[in-house]
Amino acid sequence: MSEAEAQIQKLYETEFAALVRHASYIVGSRDIAEELVQEAFIRLMTKPPREQARVGAWLRTVVNNLALDHVRRVKVEERVTERISTVDRVASVEEVTMTEFDRERVQESLKQLNSRDQKALMLRHSGYSYREIAEKLNCPAEQVGVILIRALKKLKHAYAGDSEPGQVRGAQA
Repeated sequence: MSEAEAQIQKLYETEFAALVRHASYIVGSRDIAEELVQEAFIRLMTKPPREQARVGAWLRTVVNNLALDHVRRVKVEERVTERISTVDRVASVEEVTMTEFDRERVQESLKQLNSRDQKALMLRHSGYSYREIAEKLNCPAEQVGVILIRALKKLKHAYAGDSEPGQVRGAQA
């Protein structure tokens, strides 16, 4: 065994447990942490750091980076899997029918609003800023928030079938 191999062996014996604990804390799995630490030691043997005096610090940095990379990779895989499962899921006939029914109901409810409220809600839903909505409605930008809140409240009541805003469905006056 060469002197370099003996130093790596000694470092392995003294630092392995602490490095595994650190990596386990980051990745949440002792098995994966052990694999990452082993990978770091392989890198130490194949591509050692320039400064031999700071090998311990270099090793901790490599383990930390490998652990963080692993966590990032897992998160990306989870997001991709989630998107794929969402895309693969086919809507049932009932869901499609209910969605279409809801869309028609919203459109009917919108028709019950005055033209300014309709326009304000449609512009906001289309992504227009308050300033742009104010320009289209010919009103001060400060009023747009209030207009939208009131229009949305009226839309909710129309959608729920209330004849007057604030009136509870089925309540007698």
